[in-house]
Amino acid sequence: MKKVLVAVAAHADDAELNAGGFMAKWAADGGQVHVVMTTNNCSGFLIPENGDEGAKRRFGPAETSRVRNREQEAAAARVGAKVHYLGYNQRHYWNGEREISIGYEPAEPAPEGIAGHPEILIASTEPEHVGRMAGLLESLQPDLVLTQPPLDIDPEHHAVAALVWQAFRLRPSLRRAPLRFWSPSTGSPGGMIDPGYDMIEDISGFFETKLTLCNCHASQMTARRREIVANRAAAWGRRIGVRYAEPFRTAHWDEAL
Repeated sequence: MKKVLVAVAAHADDAELNAGGFMAKWAADGGQVHVVMTTNNCSGFLIPENGDEGAKRRFGPAETSRVRNREQEAAAARVGAKVHYLGYNQRHYWNGEREISIGYEPAEPAPEGIAGHPEILIASTEPEHVGRMAGLLESLQPDLVLTQPPLDIDPEHHAVAALVWQAFRLRPSLRRAPLRFWSPSTGSPGGMIDPGYDMIEDISGFFETKLTLCNCHASQMTARRREIVANRAAAWGRRIGVRYAEPFRTAHWDEAL
């Protein structure tokens, strides 16, 4: 039976940026990969297909989600992964004129195509949605779960980490599989902090595949982000004497309960 890796991401590209090499290595070893896409990817700028970063612009939530999810499917296909969509709203969306916040009492109704699910920061605090995450993870029967780190400058990353953490606490049966957090923030070459990674994985043979996965997310993959991906992988590689690596931190339940 194939071993199952589940990567739970807040946004399209999070898994590939932070664990793309590991996912590729897992698949090459004969394992199955699943990507859980937690938000609906309704927010942010889109770089046009010609790659002109200076021409990036905002679109409505339905179009933004369509592009981001299409790119996520393309990246997943490279490693034979299946994508599961939970559809939680991001914190805001572009209505054609300005950014609209989504919360308990949004400034105006959410537009068609993104209504029906709470905003991710809200969902991460509600038992119903913790249970939903737990149920999905149980159904996938993972041998390893990777997700966003609890310490991150992006609150949606933090919310997803909290959702997964609580799912593991709710369903102790999930703990037969290790839960590991990838490194925080692709906004700087070294991430925000080093929380004491206990697994630094050699991805030297899979770095080019990692770049391919990241480049599938063309609507948001800038030249600077590509540079950061390479610099971070090289920096972690130096830690263990290899060319490229990715770091992870394991959750320890005896300390948390």
